[in-house]
Amino acid sequence: MTVLSAMQSAAIRLIGRKPTTFFSSTQRFEQEIVDLANEVAKSIADNNDWQALTRIHTITGDGTTTAFAMPTDYDRMLLDSRIYDSESWAWGYQRIVRADEWLEFTIRDFAVITPGMWTMLENQFQFLPAPADQASAKFLYITNKIVKDENDVGKTSFAADSDTFVLNERLLTLGLIWRWREQKRMDSGADEANFNQLYSELAGRDGGARPIIRNSRHNLYRGNIAWPWPLGGQ
Repeated sequence: MTVLSAMQSAAIRLIGRKPTTFFSSTQRFEQEIVDLANEVAKSIADNNDWQALTRIHTITGDGTTTAFAMPTDYDRMLLDSRIYDSESWAWGYQRIVRADEWLEFTIRDFAVITPGMWTMLENQFQFLPAPADQASAKFLYITNKIVKDENDVGKTSFAADSDTFVLNERLLTLGLIWRWREQKRMDSGADEANFNQLYSELAGRDGGARPIIRNSRHNLYRGNIAWPWPLGGQ
């Protein structure tokens, strides 16, 4: 189903009319819905790690390079994301979240447990030490291609009536209804409740990560992987 059908469904409920086109229309209502469609779609995509948007990326080391570009369709890492090393079964690369902590590791001669650590700086994945030659670092991420055109090519936003939403179309329709009425300062409480109920149902059935994770087995290992003296020293 196309975004046109979602916008038409919303229009019927909002103004009792079914426009035949939206993106090429100069009518105020149609343009308001077009503007909201991208905003609502992005909001839906941002608030859950949907399995339909989850991708796997592999970084291959050369023994020298420490900074690697993000995937071209990168939006964000999954909640509690990890980068795995194909050679280490016990743990993967340890993430360093704080920039000042990363700086400390890079300027001090700390011994680092293989395979090493990573962080994000300057919109790049940074590793310490450099991944070994032909070593692979794999991780999951969320794509920013939340829309597809009529040729099934991924896009970041709607630009034509023939585009389709990668996620649930009915949720998009309910979001349009709620946000349009809210924008017009009309009573939209029931519309918001309808949207939130369907969102919760879909997110609950989805295979992606939940917005809140507690007691995950991935939280069992959180020790530092660096030691300020040579390993094995006295």
